[in-house]
Amino acid sequence: MPDFNDFYREYNGRMEDFWSRRANAPKYERTIHIFGRLVTFYSNHLQVLDSAGIAERLYSFAEHNEEPAWRVVLTVQETGRSLGVPPARLIDQVQYAGADDWLSIDLAGWGHCFADLARGEAHAILAASLAEDPELVSQVLINTILTNFITRHGYSMLHASALVKDEQVLLLQAPHGTGKSTTALRLLSNGYKLLSDSMVYIGERDGALWLGGFPIGRIKLREDMLPLFPEYAAGAKTEPVRDETKHRVELDRLDPELACLDMIPIQRVEYCLLERWDKTHSQLESLSEEELWPEIMVNSLHYDTPELWNENLGRIKLLLEHASLHRLHIGTSESEILKTVDEVWKPRT
Repeated sequence: MPDFNDFYREYNGRMEDFWSRRANAPKYERTIHIFGRLVTFYSNHLQVLDSAGIAERLYSFAEHNEEPAWRVVLTVQETGRSLGVPPARLIDQVQYAGADDWLSIDLAGWGHCFADLARGEAHAILAASLAEDPELVSQVLINTILTNFITRHGYSMLHASALVKDEQVLLLQAPHGTGKSTTALRLLSNGYKLLSDSMVYIGERDGALWLGGFPIGRIKLREDMLPLFPEYAAGAKTEPVRDETKHRVELDRLDPELACLDMIPIQRVEYCLLERWDKTHSQLESLSEEELWPEIMVNSLHYDTPELWNENLGRIKLLLEHASLHRLHIGTSESEILKTVDEVWKPRT
């Protein structure tokens, strides 16, 4: 009886690698933590795994939990037609398609990805020229995969700025262009730390409600806002955002004391809906849940099944049970903004 394993070892290397399975077999791996959850990346290309480390630094840190690890396979196609170096604004060419628990990400010829959200598993095929730019891989692919895994596995997301002061949370929610980021920067000089200027995630751990952020330690400004913050403008880097270019400030590198890098348990939340007006002074008004929910609906991420929809909104409802709600009219005077925001911390009656 022949030993088929011996046959395989003898003949495998001689036979044509028709499907490129030998070339594409993962040789390297890297494990990161996202909100305490393990994510293991596998690839046949060592450099592309740097994208996992770049992504990890953008999510709030939490202690490791015992949930099953997520899995991402990045296969780099070393042969085939070359498209050259991908454009810096590749994000503008990305197309998405999904249904049920799967998501497809098309990187416009430089790669494509299939993700099974329920299993927490993704497989991507990438052009070698894209793989050599791990930061771009993180921006156009890895962050999308991880965000979808997170919101499919126990976290709700809000588009809002979150700041922390004395372990209490200030949430600033506003339509695009209202001044949310500039207001957040002004508060950083007044004893606050930035958790996130873009997305905040609400999750339950050990019987408590927790808040995490993405991307942490980072804030983005329009070009016309840079002159207002010369202390940050010098180190700002341009970054493509859909339909525009913004200037990214890495707060944690400028001063680690400006950024809150860890997930925090939710105790007290002051939730402010920002509105801009042309008056010098700023003003706080009370806000009801009924008035806030329509704003939440257009600033949170849902899935289009009733079960996941209700799960997502249910955690936001739990957050509101810890929150005082305000309508914050921000004026043109910086000192008045700081003075008015400080009013939210008066003892609750």
